[in-house]
Amino acid sequence: MRNKTKISTNTLMRIRNYGNGVFIIVAGVISFILHSRANFFLYGLYILTILLNGLIGRQLIKEVETYSDILEKNITQIIQEGKMQKFFKYHDSLLSKSQMQLARLCDHMERVIGEAKRDKEILQGLVSDIAHQVKTPIANAVLYTTALQKNNLSDEKRASYLKILLEQIDKLDFLMDNLLKMSRLEVGIFLLSPQVLSIQETLAGVLGSIAIKAAEKDIMIRVECGEELTALHDRKWTGEVLENVLDNAVKYTPEHGNITVSVKRYEIYTLIEISDTGIGISQDEIPKIFQRFYRGKNVRDKAGVGIGLYLARQILSMEKGGISVQSVCGKGSKFSIYLSND
Repeated sequence: MRNKTKISTNTLMRIRNYGNGVFIIVAGVISFILHSRANFFLYGLYILTILLNGLIGRQLIKEVETYSDILEKNITQIIQEGKMQKFFKYHDSLLSKSQMQLARLCDHMERVIGEAKRDKEILQGLVSDIAHQVKTPIANAVLYTTALQKNNLSDEKRASYLKILLEQIDKLDFLMDNLLKMSRLEVGIFLLSPQVLSIQETLAGVLGSIAIKAAEKDIMIRVECGEELTALHDRKWTGEVLENVLDNAVKYTPEHGNITVSVKRYEIYTLIEISDTGIGISQDEIPKIFQRFYRGKNVRDKAGVGIGLYLARQILSMEKGGISVQSVCGKGSKFSIYLSND
């Protein structure tokens, strides 16, 4: 393509030079015939103008060819290596402006490629985590299903095995449900629809299911929330955040304990604090509890898969909110949930 461009420009140069030569000859003959000084003077100006025009034209063609060559090299290098040649960003020229646009395109391509790599890594990690989490309940289900096929089992053992098998199936169902929610959040399949809604009504919908579990352990739940308090949130998904945190509070609080839910409105955000008198979280584990599938060392004998708090953080971040925790081992934990006011 570059050679064709050069042949074309050289041909144009020759045509222009032939035209200028013919013009000079004709103008010279006319001036000689008329024998006028003025005509000779104008003839000289014509020749000078043509010479200057030729020099300027040649320089312009040279610059266009240089421009074309450099752009071709840059585009080739971008295609082959994903980067472009160095250039002077601050030169006030067409070449510099074109290179800057190419640089912006190159940066955009790098961002797109980087995002694609991160998405791939997330997907690979997610698949690995799912395989790890699903493996144990499936193995247990197979084990107890095989045991139930024995003819010499007593009714008591058969009932015990059936109960364990149902627990493993429930764990799988719970795990798959949460994995589906997590994957949908991470890949952005659906969007939350935050609105300014009553916090008391959102809490009321959550406390109904939590109260039964708390009553079984004789745990008292105290709620401090004014009827007028509102905040920006999606009722369904923020309700799930609150349910996850409250469910953990009930699960890890011993019998006859206490849970307090308090709501306070500030200028920019509304704070929901959920405090319990449970087993607490060690300081070295606090930064890890919001990671997916992470479970503390002192709660691994409890039911759960370590997704709830991870989902809570993801949901709240999509609502322009956040979550944090303060805890002391043996004394309890306090989760702070921040919701934007508008």
